[in-house]
Amino acid sequence: MPLPESNQGAWQQRIERARKLSADYSFAADLLRFYEHVAGAQKHVYARVLAATGKERVRRPAGSLRQELDLTLLLPELRGFLGVIERRAPAPLAAAARELSARDAQAWVQVLSAWWADPSLPAVAETTPTPAPGERWCARAFLEPYAEFLAEHMELPIFEKTPDVCPLCGAKPLLGVLRPEGDGARRSLVCSLCATEWNYGRILCPACGESSETNLAVYVTKELPQVRVEACETCRAYIKTVDLSKDGHAVPIVDELAAIPLDLWAAEKGYTKVQANLLGM
Repeated sequence: MPLPESNQGAWQQRIERARKLSADYSFAADLLRFYEHVAGAQKHVYARVLAATGKERVRRPAGSLRQELDLTLLLPELRGFLGVIERRAPAPLAAAARELSARDAQAWVQVLSAWWADPSLPAVAETTPTPAPGERWCARAFLEPYAEFLAEHMELPIFEKTPDVCPLCGAKPLLGVLRPEGDGARRSLVCSLCATEWNYGRILCPACGESSETNLAVYVTKELPQVRVEACETCRAYIKTVDLSKDGHAVPIVDELAAIPLDLWAAEKGYTKVQANLLGM
């Protein structure tokens, strides 16, 4: 199977969509303008990783994503990335970026390695110090483009049962996507770490596996017709899904970010999001 083309253009699409939606949705304008800068910095990290691999790109084994973390490649890019966050982020996050930038390379290695490891695993939690929230945010934002690059060069494994976590890295899904297919729509989930997308049942809760239609609800608003809340009454979890049949120009990761009112509504109703997005919603 040939390797996929680089998705450098995907970062520019996200930036341009964030710019458009910040003009359309005043309630999300500040967050989306901040995301524009973050995505621009992530695009630079991705481009540097891509350039450093040279022309020979190696297909990696499925499921090996978290086994790879090339800090020799990444550390030279970190200070510049943190500088963008320090200049553009809200005060608490800017302070965390400034403090992390002032630390030495050994501290950077600890923070990045701790976030890259899966903290939900007991063995990891026992042996790896947990970074402070601001440090975790910086690590996530910085390493996401690297994770996406690795995911591009891995085969999706063959699985008998549809996984409710990413088949490449084990992270929880960030959002769902509906794409037109025949007379209906096909649903997929998007990974919160590496942006891998995999098919998932339309009538199925990604948090607990509930498959009874009576316990699965969908909520939409007129203001955001392309984004919907899919909530489970059994486990009280929810995920936002971007419906591309409603808006073919939507960029799922960005449109999900913009739909802040849906997150506020879900929280008021007592639902818990399967996985928070990059901006903490």
